[in-house]
Parts: sequence; C-alpha cells; structure tokens
Amino acid sequence: MSRKLRSNKILLVLLLIILSPASYAQRSGADGMREQRLRLFEQVWRAVLDNYYDQNFNGVDWRLQRETYREQAANAASNEDLFRVLRQMIGTLGDAHTRIYSPDDAFDRYRPTGTSVGLTVRRIDGRPVVSWVEYGSEAWQSGIRPGFVVSRVDGKPVAALLEQIRAEVGDSSTPTALDLLSYDRLFYGPRDTAVSITFLDNEGKPKPVTLTRRFTEFQRRVIVRQLPFRIGYIELTGFGPEIEKEFEQAMLYLKDTQGIILDLRNNGGGFVTTVAQVASYFFPPGTDLGEFVTRQGRSTRRRTQRVRTFYRNPIVVLVGSRSASGSEILAAAIQEASRGVILGTSETTCGCLLGVSRTLKLNDGWKLNVSDSDFRTAMGRRIEGVGIRPDFTVDLTTQDLMAGRDRALESAVDQVGRSIAFGNRAGKMGFKLLVPALPQPAPSRYQPASQFKR
Repeated sequence: MSRKLRSNKILLVLLLIILSPASYAQRSGADGMREQRLRLFEQVWRAVLDNYYDQNFNGVDWRLQRETYREQAANAASNEDLFRVLRQMIGTLGDAHTRIYSPDDAFDRYRPTGTSVGLTVRRIDGRPVVSWVEYGSEAWQSGIRPGFVVSRVDGKPVAALLEQIRAEVGDSSTPTALDLLSYDRLFYGPRDTAVSITFLDNEGKPKPVTLTRRFTEFQRRVIVRQLPFRIGYIELTGFGPEIEKEFEQAMLYLKDTQGIILDLRNNGGGFVTTVAQVASYFFPPGTDLGEFVTRQGRSTRRRTQRVRTFYRNPIVVLVGSRSASGSEILAAAIQEASRGVILGTSETTCGCLLGVSRTLKLNDGWKLNVSDSDFRTAMGRRIEGVGIRPDFTVDLTTQDLMAGRDRALESAVDQVGRSIAFGNRAGKMGFKLLVPALPQPAPSRYQPASQFKR
C-alpha cells in the first residue's frame, strides 16, 4: 500500500471518530456545561450589581471582577470548582453576609443546616482549640474534649490548611469574621464522608481520630438557668421566629430575679424582627434600635414593641467574636442606652452587620444572599467592619476550657452583683462579689447556630 493511500485512510478514520455520535455528544455535553456555568456566573454577578447596598461595592471594581472570574467559572471542572470561583469573586467584597450556596448546602434561612463533625474550633491562645463538643457525638465518644488542640486535618498541618482556606474564601467583613469563617471550614467536605484529625490532648500527646461529616440542623435555642444571688441566665443561640415564644416563657420564669445575664457568645444573628422582640423586654415600647438603609436611601427603622413582661432590673450581656449581626444590634442598643453592661471574651464582636432582605434562588438549585442594606444604630454608629467593643473583657483560656470553667460567666455574675448594689456607679466601686466557681452546664446536643457554619 502506498504511503499516500495509508495517510488518506488514517485521515478518514480520524474524521469518522470526530464526526461520530459519541464524540459529538461529548463535545455538545461539554459546551452545554460551559453555557450552564456561564449562565449561573452571570446570574450571580448581575444580582450583586443590581442589589448590593453600596454603589461603590466597598471600593471594589465589580465590572473588573466579571472579567477576572468569568473564564474560570466557565472552565470549572465540577460544582466544587465552580463554588470556589464564585466564592472567591464574592469574597473580594469583604462582606460576611453576601454568600453563595451550592445545591449541596441545602440552604434554608428558616432552618440553618450544614455538615458537622460534632465540635467547634476557634483561635484561643493563638492556637486552634476545640471550644465545644456535642455530647454523645462521635467526637465525644472518641474522647475529644474542649481544650484539645487541632494539629492536623487529613494529614495537613492546620496552619497550612488555614492559609489555603483563606486564599479560597477571599476577604470578609473583619479579620475576626475571616478567622471564624476559616476555622468553621477546617473540616468542610461532602456529608457522610470521613475526615482524619490529629488532636493534642491536655498533656500535648497526639490523638488521631477519624470522624464523619454529618448533616446537622444548627438549632436556635433558648437555654435558661438560675444562678446564685437570684440572678437569671438566658443563652440565645440565634434569632428566629421559633424562639420567640420560648423567650417569653423564659422572661416570665425569671421576672422576679435581681438581674439577668443574656449570653450571646455563640449567636451569629438571624431575623431582625426577633431581635426587636427580644429587646422589647428590656426597653420601653417604641425605643429606637437603629435603621437599615438601602443604596437608594430607603430607610427601615426597628423599634421595640409592648410585651407582657417588661424587665427593669440590671442586665449583663455576654458577647464574643462569634456574636454577629442581630446580636450586635441588641448589644449596641443596650450599650448606647446604658441599659446594661457588655462583657466580652474578645476585643470586639464580629463586626458583621448588614441587611439581607431575601435569599435569591438561582439556576440549578443554587442560592445567593446579597447585602442590600447598611445598618446604623440609634446614635448613627456603623457596626459593619468595626464591631462592638465590650465595656469589660475576660480572656478565654485553654486551661479554663479543660477545667470546664466559665470565667466570663463568673465575671458577669460579679457585674450583675455590682449593678444591684451600686446601680450606675458600679463600674467605679472597688467592690468584688465572692462568686463561687460556676461550672459549665452539662454538654448539650444542640449545635450553636451560626451564619458562619457553612
């Protein structure tokens, strides 16, 4: 056979392969996926362009972001890759509230859900320390306890993993918010998959454990306790319609106490209507809590309402770095009106306070939250990007976690006692209430509700 004829036959075979139905379907499928991803990308970019509260986009050239990320989105190899690209683009805004949710997240603002390995980690003493373990969970049964340090995740040193996560998620409202988001994503992955974690126990010995990422509902709860000296305690893990009746019952139960400690340390926010309802128990009806303002200048003020049980005695509000959004509205109102003392376990709260009026439904089950309004307190103070500085701070230590001691709560009891004894002069009095050590309550099965859990 001549060389020319052989070449022609090879060319014919190649043409048949290229024009075959299977090959055509492959190319059509690839083109279809590319178009599908581009449509979703354009939806996200346009939604931010049209709805974002700041016409200057926090100083970001939003049209440039379209040019930067469009091809990356089109060439994404999977939903996870597409999620990463969209998250990076949105992250350039430096806004904790504007967030994209993939279909796997099954996001529902009325029922916060996600995946969890049964514990939370935060930065304490400069290290990634377990701050809470779900009682009865796989982690609990494996012997993991608060105070343990996370050393490695799937073989990677935590420091390197955190650096990778921060590069992927971009910026956030504050360094505190970025820190929280990064730590909450340490064990991120598809539900019902395993993650290998090496902990350091209270003696510094490695403890390798394999845990399963499980689908979890992060419940908003009202947790009530009676403390010494006729002081009441209420922990709110989130603001939502489902807790309003519970909170009313809690206030009826504690109406005769000499003071109340309101614990918002694990409260990442929620519904502003619920924030106003909770505030109504501590302020006269019609008290101004602040306003949300759109970029068109439309203002919506939030005020307290009349409730059955108006509480007049002293209050202390416990906050921390995880106190965000609605928690910051309530804490700011109490601080500005000198209605109570704000006691924190960090220098500031999250500094994450913008308004999201609705969740946008996108193609193929994706969802998007866009910050469409800014917030100012009754005194015109902006909390987003700044946070609330507590009146007093108590350092959270690894040693206290290991001992099961809540030193911040003990300090809060002391502050309530001062307020009972000396009123507004309490902060200037050299007075120290002898507070017995208050152990943390028995570990519960609820998950701290937080917008940063996904």
